[in-house]
Amino acid sequence: MAQRFNAEDVTSIYMGLDKVCRCGCKGDYQEPGDPMFAKRLKRFMKLWEDYTPGDLDDMLGYKNISYGNNRAMTVYFKS
Repeated sequence: MAQRFNAEDVTSIYMGLDKVCRCGCKGDYQEPGDPMFAKRLKRFMKLWEDYTPGDLDDMLGYKNISYGNNRAMTVYFKS
């Protein structure tokens, strides 16, 4: 069974390379109100259905979902 989350608690979404820092140099961020935010949130919700946390993927405040070819979505939540 998939975990639940509240979409209203999402503060930003990173999409880019997975095994790098999250400063934005290897990916980009979208925040509520940005043109691509809703599309990325929808994609995250689809990936979430099969989400199984890895060692570092289930940290408090964010969820990192790797989806192949060293790519990931990292979704940040309100604390």
